[in-house]
Amino acid sequence: MDEAAADATAAEPPDERPQGFTPWRQRVGPAYPDDSLRSFGRWAKELPATLWDDTTYTFTNPETLLLLTLAAGAGGAVHCSADHDVADHYAEEGSCLSDDLDNWTDALGSPATHFGIGGAMLLTSLHRGDVKNYERSKTLLNALAINGMLTLALKGIVSSDSPNGAGCGWPSGHTSSSFCFAAVMYDQYGPEIGIPLYAFAAFVGYERVDARNHDLSDVVSGALIGVAIARAVCRNHNQRLKLLGMDVIPYASPSTGGVGLALTKSW
Repeated sequence: MDEAAADATAAEPPDERPQGFTPWRQRVGPAYPDDSLRSFGRWAKELPATLWDDTTYTFTNPETLLLLTLAAGAGGAVHCSADHDVADHYAEEGSCLSDDLDNWTDALGSPATHFGIGGAMLLTSLHRGDVKNYERSKTLLNALAINGMLTLALKGIVSSDSPNGAGCGWPSGHTSSSFCFAAVMYDQYGPEIGIPLYAFAAFVGYERVDARNHDLSDVVSGALIGVAIARAVCRNHNQRLKLLGMDVIPYASPSTGGVGLALTKSW
């Protein structure tokens, strides 16, 4: 490949771009590979831009809009056909899960836990100079953030009651976050990790109904919303990191000291 084609950095004033810095759209991996602290600061500074890019893609993507419409429709259908029967069942039979299992599932299925895992992945990958897991952690954190903002917005707009008497029932935040987490991990790491996480996300949804924190319709919609957001963000990141079927990798010119990106493909 021609050396000029591999150097993909855009000009910025010297005081705004230190030597070796590449804008996030043309960069794979940390901004400063040898300085994890500066790289973290650059990630935080770029976060609003990357979140906006993912949000714009998510809510202009036809598949995502279809899935979100399906989430609303499925939630409405389940609410009309099953929520009352489920409520009657639990009124007669009571909950099946123990309080301890409820508490553990509530904690592990919490959005705070998912963000904590994503943050730990980001910091660990920066410390180790792990480019792949750095990009994966960014994908995860952005997907969780967009999913969380959408879920909270829908809760506020719809303002439905939960079975336990609390407000803002639809959709289930624990369920949407758990399915979003599972869908991103499936996309980034494959079925060996993704399938068990999907199974656990389904159990989180069951626990929310069993503990009477949510109706079944809240959980069904939450699951579809989480998957829809995760798929969109993963696709947006994967498209940026791949071009014409080739892998985008960091590049450094030994002769000039220039840095940028290169396209590679195995034959």
